[in-house]
Amino acid sequence: MKPIRLFFYVLLFFFHLALVAFAFSLDDSVAQSLAESASTIRTITLIGLAMFLIVFAWAMLDRRLYQSKIAKLEAEKNEIKAQVYDMKRREDQIDEEIKSFESSLEPKKSTPEDSSDTDQKKLT
Repeated sequence: MKPIRLFFYVLLFFFHLALVAFAFSLDDSVAQSLAESASTIRTITLIGLAMFLIVFAWAMLDRRLYQSKIAKLEAEKNEIKAQVYDMKRREDQIDEEIKSFESSLEPKKSTPEDSSDTDQKKLT
């Protein structure tokens, strides 16, 4: 989490904590004066809303940035997978060509003629 975003989270937390503490310690005379002065309540509400919107916008921006990074990495991964698949397919084609070439070569069947037997043939 970025420090500025963390700062706004902490600021928003303390803002709401102060409002809750103020609301629990509220007595009737202070509540009556706040009700008569609506501009103070509007100002406090707008400050809280602005802090919330800043934090929310930062969260959405970070999410969008991370999603775009993930999409780029996924595309790169798929490209690498395709290259590996193509290399494997080409390797299989080469193996098939080698096998077909080996099968086209027939072993030479030669009749062995022994030079030692030639002497005996002459004698008989």
